[in-house]
Amino acid sequence: MRIRSRWLTWIAAGTAVGLSKILFATCRKVYIGPEEKQKLSYVPGPGDEQFILSVWHDALLVPTFAAPRGLREKTCCLVSQHQDGSYLAYAMALLGYSTVRGSSRRGGAQAVRQLLDDTAGKHIVITPDGPGGPRRQLKAGAVFVASQLGRRILPSAYSATRAWRFKGSWTDMLIPKPFSTVYVAMGHPIDIPTEMSRDQMPYYMAIVQREMDQLTAEIEGLASGIAIPVQRDPLDAPRAAA
Repeated sequence: MRIRSRWLTWIAAGTAVGLSKILFATCRKVYIGPEEKQKLSYVPGPGDEQFILSVWHDALLVPTFAAPRGLREKTCCLVSQHQDGSYLAYAMALLGYSTVRGSSRRGGAQAVRQLLDDTAGKHIVITPDGPGGPRRQLKAGAVFVASQLGRRILPSAYSATRAWRFKGSWTDMLIPKPFSTVYVAMGHPIDIPTEMSRDQMPYYMAIVQREMDQLTAEIEGLASGIAIPVQRDPLDAPRAAA
């Protein structure tokens, strides 16, 4: 049953936020990143770079609650206009995030315009496989927005030593179990050209897809106690791409 009343949606979102805060308070968090300013534990200050944070839909709960309050207040999230997106938008507001409503299916053009106009000084979080999948298959939105804004994409990955996986219609949702260790990892920023042509789009999408896949494999291996070596060709480093 869908909740269509605004105040009931607020109650549902508030309850979910409260329970999730308690859950994440019990977890040990390990923040990983190429530099201190590129970790999710870092609260940006004046003059710091703003990124497009790319998060697979199934892991969105982790960065939502693992980010400190100061970072949340300097972050904007692209949220679907569907009813499920309403719950998420209310929850994000309660946590201090700002939101822009839209997706590749509904309100996409308006959302992009708002992202271009209203996100100065803020990071932007995009789930590039949402809102309807396929799971962990990157769409063009994050690369397009990065090109339009002149920002770098920060790939990310998340895992936990013990977790539940709740199945949905096209993906699942990672929820750490109480008192588990949660890994919160950022990869190397990926440069996207500001005057990217339509023909270049698949190339940069493939780069982001590859980095997301490799980082996810590394972090899931770390959480399970299995080291997964990932070979990157230095001549094809996405952060050096032009």
